[in-house]
Amino acid sequence: MRQILDVMAIIGFPTLFACVVWIAKKMLQFGRRMEILMNAQQKQMRRELTMDYHKYMEQGHIDDDDLDMWEQSYQAYHALGENGIMDSRRSDLIRLNSEGGNHGN
Repeated sequence: MRQILDVMAIIGFPTLFACVVWIAKKMLQFGRRMEILMNAQQKQMRRELTMDYHKYMEQGHIDDDDLDMWEQSYQAYHALGENGIMDSRRSDLIRLNSEGGNHGN
């Protein structure tokens, strides 16, 4: 405890306060950047899921393996939040798989 007080006396409270403010500012900047990256990643994932959705709907079928791969991508996308229409597209593909009778390659 004495060593901590000695260090604080040498450095000074204003310097410690400035360091804490600087660290807090950097943490906020990092948080904003992470939010931007997550948003960009989600948009890219939504684009790929949508393109695949339209491909399978046009084909009129989706194999189990393709559905599993789409589902894994969907779950990663879903974990980022704000899903909306992708939930109904997921249901469409599951229904397409079960109606199409395509189980496997």
